[in-house]
Amino acid sequence: MPNTISNRFEGKVALIAGGAHAIETSLMGFAGLAALEIARGGGKIMIGDIDDIAGKQSVKNMREAGLTADYYHLDVTSESDWISVVEKTSSLHGHLDIMIMAAGINNRGETIETVSVPKWRQVMDVTNLGMFLGVRSVAPKMRENGGGSIVLISSMMAKITHNQANAYATSRAGMTHFARSAAVQYGPDNIRVNCVLPGWAVTPFTAEMFDDEWMKQHEKRVPLGRIADASDIAGAILFLASDEAKYVTGSELLADGGVTAWLGPVD
Repeated sequence: MPNTISNRFEGKVALIAGGAHAIETSLMGFAGLAALEIARGGGKIMIGDIDDIAGKQSVKNMREAGLTADYYHLDVTSESDWISVVEKTSSLHGHLDIMIMAAGINNRGETIETVSVPKWRQVMDVTNLGMFLGVRSVAPKMRENGGGSIVLISSMMAKITHNQANAYATSRAGMTHFARSAAVQYGPDNIRVNCVLPGWAVTPFTAEMFDDEWMKQHEKRVPLGRIADASDIAGAILFLASDEAKYVTGSELLADGGVTAWLGPVD
């Protein structure tokens, strides 16, 4: 797990979309771990997700540990849900400083000709419409408070791709350019917008796809020699969310173990 810097997020209020899996186990979501670490660092968090069971249990566990956490059902494709969760967060804590957008959906195994139009639209809506609605919903509250940090969770697939999951790859590439556009627009408001591009990581989102044989084959393609866990990605998210990155905006932080820097093994 990332090393918690004492009071790193003291006084900060964070909304984490897609952070329901924040229960500290061997298999947890990196956005959930980021939420947990923000709370441990003195912050107050609101988790928004459609997995109400996991989200409510995560918040229950955090409260029992003396942390400040709440949960709100959030479908990131719903403008009314975004408006409601932002208002709820602001009413509870008076302001909003950090938003992490980690909701996502995959179309693994589908090509351009096999993916259905409804599936393509769903992937684009969850990823691209979701980030758009999220940023436009939180920006006014951050502006009122003198600034903030928005972290969009993209993927190394924004940089590379293969012959399947093209909807996913396209949507993730869209996130990176949207982040640059939003960073330019909101720079004068002291609102930073950045992307984290995770590589292969074992999380509740990917556990069913990454079996032992897959792991054995793919770790050969990672210069660091292993597939990531939640802590490897959460550290990058926490950096961009924190004041340590106060002069970083419009950036893409690759957390892929070096995959996109390498052609891969030749033997």
